Parts: sequence; structure tokens; C-alpha cells
Amino acid sequence: MSDRDLQTAPSATIETTGRMIDTPSMRTRWILVAVVVVAAFLVAAGLLVLNGRTSSEEVAEIDRPLIVLDAGHGGRDPGAVCGGVHEADINLSVLKRVAALIEAGERLSVTTTRTVDVYVTLEDRVMLANDTNACLYLSIQSNACDYPEVTGIETLVSDVLDPGDPSWQFAEILQDNLTEATHARDRGVRSQDLYLQRATMPAALVEIGFLTNEGERRLLLDPEYQQTVAQGIYNGIVAYIEFAQQR
Repeated sequence: MSDRDLQTAPSATIETTGRMIDTPSMRTRWILVAVVVVAAFLVAAGLLVLNGRTSSEEVAEIDRPLIVLDAGHGGRDPGAVCGGVHEADINLSVLKRVAALIEAGERLSVTTTRTVDVYVTLEDRVMLANDTNACLYLSIQSNACDYPEVTGIETLVSDVLDPGDPSWQFAEILQDNLTEATHARDRGVRSQDLYLQRATMPAALVEIGFLTNEGERRLLLDPEYQQTVAQGIYNGIVAYIEFAQQR
């Protein structure tokens, strides 16, 4: 085809020597196709929003840090038994109160290792937290010893962790908030050989009082005091989350 033929040919895609040459009209068509594709995508996205699949409520839920709460012992393992009181029952009662505080707020989400008096292995408790990609794991337990005069609250971390580890930071913040709320004796934070070493997130175990002390046992049976303990634990969790987010 001559140069003159090219000038007079209709505006179209012309094949010459195996190459495709875009004419101005063909480029216009491609632009129109691209506009149609983008418009179709935007319409589909709009329909998803209208159907609630990308609702703000779901986004907020995803953004809420997940806390795993564990009530120590349970089922065939009652824990310490003092004055007819089973540790597992106290642990579960306080856990439910902490979980209720978390659920009532809008900042965090929560799951628990048990909600009834059943036995759960230590491995399964930690596995639950690891599998759900939780950001914190807290085991709630009650203490006991051979000396009935001993009282107070203490928080434990795994002894494979160095001071300054996030688990230590969580434990220290939790301990401070819990003793401030309850005015119980502050027994501090210490490390111990614990199953918590298997956790992939900051993890701690809090001993909320001694069942072997008669006065403290009465407190731990008191619903109002349990609520105070729960509030202190909740305050500690929130304070740690805020601390971690600011780093």
C-alpha cells in the first residue's frame, strides 16, 4: 500500500509486515474500553458495600485487638480446694466478668479457653491463642500455699523470657493496674517455668489472691470484689494495648 493509500484509508487498525499499528480511532476505542471496565469495577464495589460485605462494623471488628482469656484449671482439675471452694470456679467467674467488660467496650475483642467447668489441656489453651493470632494471652488463676497468713496478687511470666520482653511489660502493667484497683498486697512480677513459653504473643498468668488465706478467700467469693478484680484486669489490658500501640 502506497503512502497515498495510507492517507486515504479508513481509520482502522492496519496490518503491515506482521505489526499492528494503532490509529487514533483505535486508541479512542481502547480508552473507552478501559473506562467501561473501571466503571464496572466501581459499580461492583458499590454493590459489595450496599450488601454489607465491607461494612464499617466489620472493619472495626477486624481492627480490634484480640485478647485470649484463660480460666485456669477446670473439670477433673479443680485447682486448689480450700474451705470447700474450688479454685477453678473462682477463676471462671472472674474471667466471665473480664470478658463482659471487653465485650461492652469498642476497643478490643475477646475469646476464652473455656466458659464452663470443663478440663482443657495446657497445650490446647495456648494453641487456641496461637491459632487465632491473638495479640495477648492472659491466664486467670487463684493462689495457695502452706502458710495461711500469706496474701496478695502476683503476675507470672515464662522464665525463658528476658526482662524487657513484651510479656514482662504486659505483666508489669497488669500488676500495677490490678493492685491499684483492689488495694491488695503487691507481690510483684516474677518468672517461672510455665506452659506460657509456647505462646507466640505476649502472655502472662495472674494469681488474683490466696484461697489459703481465710480473709482473701472470702473476698474472692464476693461478687463485688470479683468485679473489682475484673475491672483491674481490664484496665491493665487496655493500658498495655495503648502502651504497645504507641511504641
